[in-house]
Amino acid sequence: MFGPIADAVARILEILLNMVQLLVIASIIISWVGGDQSNQVVTIVRNLTEPIYRPIRKLTRNLPGPFDWAPMIVMLICVFISFGVIPYIRMLGGAVPMGQPG
Repeated sequence: MFGPIADAVARILEILLNMVQLLVIASIIISWVGGDQSNQVVTIVRNLTEPIYRPIRKLTRNLPGPFDWAPMIVMLICVFISFGVIPYIRMLGGAVPMGQPG
């Protein structure tokens, strides 16, 4: 009964996670090359990623070293949702998990 709805929710989550991952990769590249603050693309990427990074940076600010852990942790959360939560949503909708005989 909830199969199509669960599949739609899973697909929307996949799209959102892919967008977040692309933004994180873009922000990493911008930080490496020292993106120009007056560039509109740089401003958009920073405005979209900083609210995601901020709570993680509060948790990781006491870690030693100059490394910013926020992008890596965001990517790990995206991978967890992709491989842990989305298959569960599909399973609740009645889909057969990948690798299982149907």
